[in-house]
Amino acid sequence: MSQKRKEKLVFKSDWHRIYQWRQRLYDGSYATFERFERPTVVLILPVSGRKIIMALEEQPTFKRIKGLIGGVVEKGEKPLTAAKRELIEETGMVAHTWKLVGKYKYSGRISYTLYLFAALGAKKVTEQHLDPGERIKVISTTLPQLLSSIERIRLDDKVKIDMLKARYEPRRRRELEKALGLSG
Repeated sequence: MSQKRKEKLVFKSDWHRIYQWRQRLYDGSYATFERFERPTVVLILPVSGRKIIMALEEQPTFKRIKGLIGGVVEKGEKPLTAAKRELIEETGMVAHTWKLVGKYKYSGRISYTLYLFAALGAKKVTEQHLDPGERIKVISTTLPQLLSSIERIRLDDKVKIDMLKARYEPRRRRELEKALGLSG
């Protein structure tokens, strides 16, 4: 049953939008459906030497948890620009080489795009510039440690699945090592 749906914007904030529409069901009845739209986000795998830089982060909405460096792409900003901004804000670091490791498109009831970047040659150049609602302790790990603890790291599902594949599939592991400048 293909029909063009007419979505109505029912909520809008600086970062989120919720759309609703009525849809005819297979039995002829109708139901209201919703779609939540988030802004584009970036995650970063900064590499310094042979170590991957991560965040031990705490915010008012969640307790301390390990995660990747990252955040929201602001209006008018390109994903790579946002990644560079988030890296320096959250870690005080810059990197000399950037690589796009993955682009993940989420569609359905929740829709957004996520870009995963590798930031090679990361080095500290300044202090962190955190938002008032952030507490971030910068930590480092190795790729094997990261992959072995991936279930306990705050990540989007598709990124987590790719990391699990890298843990168990040698070809995927080599591809990730190459992207992070850790091969050889």
